[in-house]
Formats: sequence, structure tokens, C-alpha cells
Amino acid sequence: MAPNGSCYSVNVHSSGQELMRFTAQKDDRVKKINEQISSKIKVPAENQMLLLGSKALDPEKKLSHYWFDPSTTMHLTLKVVKPSDEELEAFLMEADEGKKHPFSIRRSSSVAQVKEIIKGITSGLLKDQTVYCNGKRLEDGKTMSDYLILNINIFFLCKKCIGG
Repeated sequence: MAPNGSCYSVNVHSSGQELMRFTAQKDDRVKKINEQISSKIKVPAENQMLLLGSKALDPEKKLSHYWFDPSTTMHLTLKVVKPSDEELEAFLMEADEGKKHPFSIRRSSSVAQVKEIIKGITSGLLKDQTVYCNGKRLEDGKTMSDYLILNINIFFLCKKCIGG
């Protein structure tokens, strides 16, 4: 199918796999391509990372977010990520004071567990502060694997602002 104004041709390259070709709409999310790949090669979507050059694509973003020209073919690289639950190095950056604190976490660690570690490091209450990892605010009920953590991660501790 030839690309038109709202339709992309997508080629996905992966080592050890044949070239995969898909068609996607500009309002489709990246995770839709992950799901199509999953149906072809039986690798769960959560174990896939799509790359455009060296940039990892966020599964929750729409393809149109990446400013592709629909008249060209989108060439992506698939990296299969095998999650493990090894201990990972992390750092807590206190935005106000510029302090950097090392600590360890696991992909299976819950946000509540990480907040307890941070509370122990800072000796402070987290109710007046917000913690971010990989540009996302940590939300209760999730685990670190939901934040696509890698080998070294930086968590930012910021005071909550009231008002505008």
C-alpha cells in the first residue's frame, strides 16, 4: 500500500529476522506497531524497543509526534529487550539542593518501595515532593519496569508548586 497524507509505510529491521513491513496511520500509537511485530515474531510488546536512529520511540506516543513525512518510508530498528530483575544503579538528584545520592533498585520494585528508599535517603516527607524518572512522574501502583528503566537511572526529587 503506497503512503498517502495520513498513512505511513513502516519498515522494521531486526538482527536475525527478515525485514518486516507495515502500514500505519499517523494517529496510530507506536505500541500498535509493537503489537503487529509481536504477532509476527512472538516477542511480547513490552520486550520490544523501536529505535529511529539512536532514539527510542515511546510506545504511548503517536507516530505523528515524531514528525515523519508520510511520503517517505519510516525505517525503524527493533531491539529485543530481555528484562531481568538484577539490581540496578540509580541516583537521586535533589532539584533544590543539587545533591546526588546513589541507591539501588530492581525492575520489579514498586513505586512505593522506591519512595520509601528515597524517604530514607532524604529524611523527609514525600507528600510535599514529586519524584520523576525518565521524564515521568512516579505513580503509586506501578513498578519500575513501567518506566523503562535501564542500567543507570536518575530520579529527580522536586518540591510541589502550588499556584501558577
